[in-house]
Amino acid sequence: MKRILRTICSALAVLSSIARATPPSISKTIAVDGVKRHYLVFVPDASPDVRAFPVVFVFHGANNDSSWAEHVPGFSPLAEKKHFIVVYPDGINKRWNPLPVGSPGSKAKPDDVAFVSAIIDDLQAHYRIDPKRIYATGSSNGAIFCHALAARLSNRIAAIGPVSGNLVEGISQSFPPPSPVSVILFNGSDDPLVRYTGEPGRNGMGLLSVPNTIAFWVKVDGCENTPTKATLPRAVPDEGTTVITFTFAKKASTAEVQAYVVEHGGHTWPGVPTDPGWAKIAGKTTMAVNATETMWNFFEAHPKP
Repeated sequence: MKRILRTICSALAVLSSIARATPPSISKTIAVDGVKRHYLVFVPDASPDVRAFPVVFVFHGANNDSSWAEHVPGFSPLAEKKHFIVVYPDGINKRWNPLPVGSPGSKAKPDDVAFVSAIIDDLQAHYRIDPKRIYATGSSNGAIFCHALAARLSNRIAAIGPVSGNLVEGISQSFPPPSPVSVILFNGSDDPLVRYTGEPGRNGMGLLSVPNTIAFWVKVDGCENTPTKATLPRAVPDEGTTVITFTFAKKASTAEVQAYVVEHGGHTWPGVPTDPGWAKIAGKTTMAVNATETMWNFFEAHPKP
């Protein structure tokens, strides 16, 4: 009996230490244009050697919410280890609007870029954050919004990491970013939901192809047009995908563009096992690269000048 009690106490101590290692996120609300908006913020335990925290925004896809963003890509445990703040905002009706209010394709929709800007202001009022190290990522509709956010808020966003999302045509035509933003992209060639080849749309809401999305950022960031190409080793066991990387070197600015193209990959987050039911719809997931960790390493190397 004593041995059993000691085992239980030991297990409880381990669970307690794990709970202390990753504090819970904080639920917050903020009013933007008279509308109450919600987001979660994860703040790591303070470290004496951290002068100001970097910030990573994680945007959920359509029909998901901040809970999905908080738990699936795995940013909070990484943030606790690497000492950065993570923000998980909620879109209205579980969607993000990439275009400004009043645009032909944006009738009666919220200005989500204004929402993000207001969150940054709120963070600055309550935490020690580094304004030169504010980053954003997201999946699907959240990734599409990331592209728009970088274009429309390039003075505040240092780098983005969209997963399974392309650039909206209306953004590429009407909102050339006034300052460079580093970009790391992850796209599956067989994505059935946000197609690699792009999608037509009305009122500027069509999507560019992945190659044209990359070309947009290469031009904006003043990178070399010819990339360095590499093929990553396949995961074991082989899941039937091949990851090819394209790195466009810096030339006219400090910004950089990297693209991870997952051949035969679907609408999934690289490095995160996909629910079998969702995989039937979304397609294959590569385990040859962990998008979350790779993205953070890229972000860390690309602050605003």
